[in-house]
Amino acid sequence: MSDRYPAEIHIGSPIPQTLLDKLIQKIMEAGTSLNGYDDGCATEDEVRATLREGNILDLCDCHASYGHFQELEEFLIQNGIHFNHHCEACYEYDAVNTYYRGDTILTMAATQSGDCLVPITDVLHILNNHNLDDHRKLEALTKLIMPPETKPLEPIRFVQIIKKYGRSIKCPRTTKKSTLLG
Repeated sequence: MSDRYPAEIHIGSPIPQTLLDKLIQKIMEAGTSLNGYDDGCATEDEVRATLREGNILDLCDCHASYGHFQELEEFLIQNGIHFNHHCEACYEYDAVNTYYRGDTILTMAATQSGDCLVPITDVLHILNNHNLDDHRKLEALTKLIMPPETKPLEPIRFVQIIKKYGRSIKCPRTTKKSTLLG
C-alpha cells in the first residue's frame, strides 16, 4: 500500500471539447474534492457545473497516493492540458510544486503552503558572478525565482479542433458554455 498524504491540482487552459467526458472520468477516478480537503469526493454533476463556470478547476485530496494524482496527471500531460500540482511534505518526502505548460514540466521544492523554494547557493552564485552587471543579475534572479513555467494558468475554456492543411488548430466554440457541458 502506498503512503497517502495531502495534494492539490489546479487545471486550466484551452481544452479540446472532445476530451470533456474523458477529463471528467479521470477526475472522478481520482476521487478528488472541489471544496477543500475535508469535503467528500466531488460528484460528476458538481464537476460539470464547475467546468461550466469557465474558471481554473481546483481539486484536492487529503489521501492522494504519494501526494499525486498519477493517472489524472498523465492524462493531462498526454493531452497538453496545463496544470499546477502541489503535494505536502510527509515522512521522508519533501513538499513540491509541479508546473506543466504544454511543452515543459517543472518541479520545484516548496513549503507546506505551496510557496516555491530556491536554493540559496543558486542565488549566491548569481549575486557573486562578476561577469554579470546588476541588470543581468536581476534578470537571472527573476528567472530563477519565477521561471516561465510558473506563469498563471488560463481559465478553462473548451475549444473545437479543426483540421486545416494537415494541422490541428484550436478554435473557440461559439455556442454557449451551458450547451457545451450539458
